Amino acid sequence: MSTSRRNLLRSAALTPALWFTKGAFAQQLVSTPALTIGPYYPDRLPLDLDNDLLLINDSITPSVGEILWVQGRVLDSTGAPVRGAVVEIWQADNNGAYIHTASPVTNREPNFQGYGKFETASDGRYLFRTVKPGIYPGRTRHIHYQIKAPGRGNLVTQCHFEGEALNANDMVLNGITNAAQRASVVRPIEAVSGSAIGEKRVTFDVVMGVTPEDAPAGTLPVVSTRSGVVNAASSDAGATPGAWISIHGFRLANNTRVWNAGDIANGQLPTSLDGVSVTINGKQAFVYFISPKQINVQAPADSLSGSVQVVVSNANGTSAATSVQLQSVLPGFFRLSEDYITATDALGGYVAPPNLVSGLLTLPAKSGDTITLWGTGFGPTNPGFTAGEVITNARPLMNPVKIRVGQSPALVTYAGVTTAGVYQFNMVVPNLPAGDYPVRAEVAGVRTASVAKLRIQ
Repeated sequence: MSTSRRNLLRSAALTPALWFTKGAFAQQLVSTPALTIGPYYPDRLPLDLDNDLLLINDSITPSVGEILWVQGRVLDSTGAPVRGAVVEIWQADNNGAYIHTASPVTNREPNFQGYGKFETASDGRYLFRTVKPGIYPGRTRHIHYQIKAPGRGNLVTQCHFEGEALNANDMVLNGITNAAQRASVVRPIEAVSGSAIGEKRVTFDVVMGVTPEDAPAGTLPVVSTRSGVVNAASSDAGATPGAWISIHGFRLANNTRVWNAGDIANGQLPTSLDGVSVTINGKQAFVYFISPKQINVQAPADSLSGSVQVVVSNANGTSAATSVQLQSVLPGFFRLSEDYITATDALGGYVAPPNLVSGLLTLPAKSGDTITLWGTGFGPTNPGFTAGEVITNARPLMNPVKIRVGQSPALVTYAGVTTAGVYQFNMVVPNLPAGDYPVRAEVAGVRTASVAKLRIQ
């Protein structure tokens, strides 16, 4: 195998493992009860709709309040993760005020976003950074949820907190007659280990109490009708020329495998694996991974922006065309887990909390360290690269990228493509106290839509 092939396969192996569908586990769970949506669902949505409620757009002034990481999974009744569910949360700020014109408390914290949303990936996980909600007349502390899941309908519910004196007389909470369901929406708040600023976290798993969607009848491949085509790093719906995307559906392939050295010929990546191929806007994509329910491909080059058609073909036939938005930039960072970003140190080791992934050595970052982040969908480079090309030299980004760790801008010493469709970002960790910090990036006026954490120690 040539050096270029070895480098390509080694670099690609750093990230695509994060794309593969996690196995389901079979156990009967208590379904999350449906609760009132309440009167304060935002009547005017904020300009910023991401999963970091502490900062609005590019503001460097965070909201006042006790920082709370809210995390969990969306599951079906057997415990299998629900991918592609949109999780919305909205809540009172530190003062007890909502972003609603009829909020009973009116001294609203101006730097609090008040609402956010997150789309679950293949493991069903979601993550928000917010503040511990304040109290307003008539209710105990709580966070409102609305989950919109493909094939499962919508669920509106609420998360409450252990140890709150007002829980005992809260009409919504005590209106849940099933004791197990009532207990399932009252969660402990825990300290975040190693945080120098006293961050807390709460874990709230949402169990959709309905039967999962069955595979459509027939023998042809089928692309999921909702969120079937997403950025492989961030799971944001859409595609970008030259970026890695994941396609989800049914009967997409008859077997499971990734490309190998023999599939790469004359410096070109394969457009088919075992008869499985994908076209985007009529152009051949480059296939890395195939399985019955998921395919990972590098999108072909294209100058078009807007709605395009995605088609999957295999030995059984061709899928119906699925519309997807093709965007020149749709940035996303790969993640080591749903909570933490994929980052490596100068020796290639992973930067993350210790023991985050079983069998993998992980160590936190230190202020002043130079570490590397990995992503896809960040747009054109100079010199450019051609989708499907084996990359043998660095291709710096054409547009400057800004990366922020928490509220602090990071010094980026390199940003560009270093292997097919995968962008590398060498950055110096800002001087920050120990703790977990959200990482954001912006390129060509487009920000990463969701945030993941970096552990600093």
